Amino acid sequence: MKPIICITGTPGVGKTSISHRLSEELDGNLIEINKLAEEKDLFIGEDPVRGYKIVDIPSLCKEIINVIDDDSFNIVEGHLSHYCKICDLVIVLRLHPRILLQRLKQRGYDQRKVKENVEAEALGVCAYEAYQLHDERVHEIDSTGLSLDEVLDEIIRVLKGEKPYTFGSVDFMEWFLEGGKFLND
Repeated sequence: MKPIICITGTPGVGKTSISHRLSEELDGNLIEINKLAEEKDLFIGEDPVRGYKIVDIPSLCKEIINVIDDDSFNIVEGHLSHYCKICDLVIVLRLHPRILLQRLKQRGYDQRKVKENVEAEALGVCAYEAYQLHDERVHEIDSTGLSLDEVLDEIIRVLKGEKPYTFGSVDFMEWFLEGGKFLND
């Protein structure tokens, strides 16, 4: 069986775009977990403060197993993908919070959601969570300033074992400690 590659990261870092490109490049089976959760109604409620649907992670992971193609590379895309223990390799896409802030504003996210996601990116929340579950299978790639093709090339190099990006290699704490200069713009 070919490896199961989980692409995770804070909303807005480029997971969906790169996952589609990677799937094309590898002739892989793309599993978009947000779509899967919607199709299978895998929700256990709604967050009363933030208003988003809460995904039933164990059920989501079971559904992912049902759509795995044993003959293909499987690319599991979504900011919750790292919660599933089936990942043979976890790619955490990272993006400088200043750029993420602009992307999320352009998408029309409300100010609270923008702030929450930008702070999560600055603190490396997805990377830390992924590392807690997957240890050395986690690779962080800083996509700041890189084209989609360049990010794709870096992921391919990781898959080939040519260039590991170990957990902790991306650090935006300085920006965060400086007060996230752009959060109030």
